[in-house]
Amino acid sequence: MRRSCGLLLAVCLAGLIVLRTARGQDGGDLQPHYWPHRTVGIPVDLDRISKLPNKPVALQLYYTINRSSTFLKAARLPLDGMQQLDGGKRGFLFQAERDGDFEFTVQFIYADNTVSPLTDQLSPQVRTIVDTTPPVIRVYPSNTGVSWETFDDNLDPSGMVLECKWPTQREWTRVTDRPFRANDNYAWRLPPGKVLEVRVTARDRAGNEGVSPVVRVPPDPFSGTGQSRVFGNDGYLPNAGLPAPRIDYVNTLDFDVEYSIQKMGRSGVRAAHLFVLKNQSGPAEWEFVKKFDVNLMPGDKEQTISIPYSAREEGIYGFYVIPESGAGKRAEDPQRHDQPMINVVVDKTPPYVRITNVQVKPGGTRGPLVEISWEAADPNLMPDPISLEWSVDWKATRWNEVKYRLRNNPNSQVGRYVWEVPDENLWKFYLRIRAVDKASNTGEHIWGQDLPEKRNPPTEVIVDLEKPTGTINKVRGNNSPRNPGGAGVGSDSPLPKPPMNPSGPTPPSVPPLPAGPQFPSGPKLPTLPD
Repeated sequence: MRRSCGLLLAVCLAGLIVLRTARGQDGGDLQPHYWPHRTVGIPVDLDRISKLPNKPVALQLYYTINRSSTFLKAARLPLDGMQQLDGGKRGFLFQAERDGDFEFTVQFIYADNTVSPLTDQLSPQVRTIVDTTPPVIRVYPSNTGVSWETFDDNLDPSGMVLECKWPTQREWTRVTDRPFRANDNYAWRLPPGKVLEVRVTARDRAGNEGVSPVVRVPPDPFSGTGQSRVFGNDGYLPNAGLPAPRIDYVNTLDFDVEYSIQKMGRSGVRAAHLFVLKNQSGPAEWEFVKKFDVNLMPGDKEQTISIPYSAREEGIYGFYVIPESGAGKRAEDPQRHDQPMINVVVDKTPPYVRITNVQVKPGGTRGPLVEISWEAADPNLMPDPISLEWSVDWKATRWNEVKYRLRNNPNSQVGRYVWEVPDENLWKFYLRIRAVDKASNTGEHIWGQDLPEKRNPPTEVIVDLEKPTGTINKVRGNNSPRNPGGAGVGSDSPLPKPPMNPSGPTPPSVPPLPAGPQFPSGPKLPTLPD
């Protein structure tokens, strides 16, 4: 199902935002609404707000990404400045930078600049999962049937469709024997010598539809791929339209589509016709872009045509090029179910990445252990997208490797790595994480720095956990006596000798001190083995 794009793509969410509802801080009871566009409409019930005893003068929209506990500021609008939404409603038009799980809430702002609720008491009111990516289906033919795999984060279990037809037919027949799963298989009893064409369609909860390449059952023995074939002037030849087009990724709206001429007649090629399939959803509906004039002749060294294209927004674009000879001969325009020659994913948005926790522990053989946890999300992440780095200067242009080519935990958006710090002279440093997607966009975050504003400086990681210890060797005093006429305690001067008085009286003897109480001895400890 194809959907229009533009200002009116405001989603009609269930229930209008009026006041902060009584929900848990995690918003766990919010039912998500799935939406296939990056523009999300958040309606506001202005009539009910206008009847409040203490009416606010403005509303502040907050949002979170992927169930985060941190609310980020979006637009602030006066009550009389709400944006026009679909269906005559008014509210906020929120522009998501990427696909993801978004939660929204609204804060009232009064004339005296007080707010309700307070920022630290915000809780989500509306949850929307933005999903603009259609499912991807891989089909594997056998001699009697097919098996398939479907890849999508928000797949609709009831959206799987299996279709087949004879090569001479134009209309597809839906198989309705039973419901099909995302990863499933099916087989037919084919008459001897008969070939069946098969395709699988999948729909996600946001309404995006993906269609698999058409395969043949049984697969063509000399190709091994099962792709459909047609009769041409040269006999039984592979179909020129690739059933599984290559996918390229770009991070700019303006790019070139390069097309190589494989064969031409004596009149050469005078033009190339470019067709595009925008943000594919369901069967192909090709749109003519432009006729690009060229002048290529047999024997020319350069046989490549570079056609410029400007996309209006991010998304998936399929391209089909038809060359025209100098004599005006050209193939027919691509038809409804023709696959693109190439798919291009236009992605200008850096991945979302954040270090969520850092813990320092003793016990490594070479040094302390630093346990680093993170979250990273992007629909087009590279297979091993994560890089961890350290530096003693957080403004440095070059950072040192902790570990490169890491990935998230399986089937999740979080990851963890434990680093044993080997440098004995390194006791404090900054940690940085970077994530890269297939379009070469790079997102980064330094531990302790707020996102997305990055206004505060990051936090240093301290890995010196040892407490200094020592022992007292001796006590040394100064050279002057502490008391007049006598040596001070701890003085380096020798003690004076008592005067000799052999003829004097014998001093009385001092009686011995009474014996103190006798304590029983404790139990003996066992002898330690050698």
